[in-house]
Amino acid sequence: MTVYAYKMGHQARFGTRTISDPWFNLTADTQDELYEFAARLGLPRQGFQPGSLVGPQQVSVSWHYTVTAGERDRAIELGAQAVTQKEVTKIEQQRAAELGII
Repeated sequence: MTVYAYKMGHQARFGTRTISDPWFNLTADTQDELYEFAARLGLPRQGFQPGSLVGPQQVSVSWHYTVTAGERDRAIELGAQAVTQKEVTKIEQQRAAELGII
């Protein structure tokens, strides 16, 4: 099981504000692993983002936490694997295939 950290492909938005600093997402092989890792980082559970529902089963394969650069660095120190957005897309496609969505 692995936790992955990757740079967001777009700028973060909070309401009408766009934040220009780089933001990152954390995801993992399972949601439970992501919850446990996020707790170790001190991230609140309500920060979990379930992602968009897809496929006839209406399930998400893009769940994550959004974190700052400092939180991302700490996640790497705690064992998260740095990956690219392209690699995360492949991970999400694999999740979808395992669920029979694609």
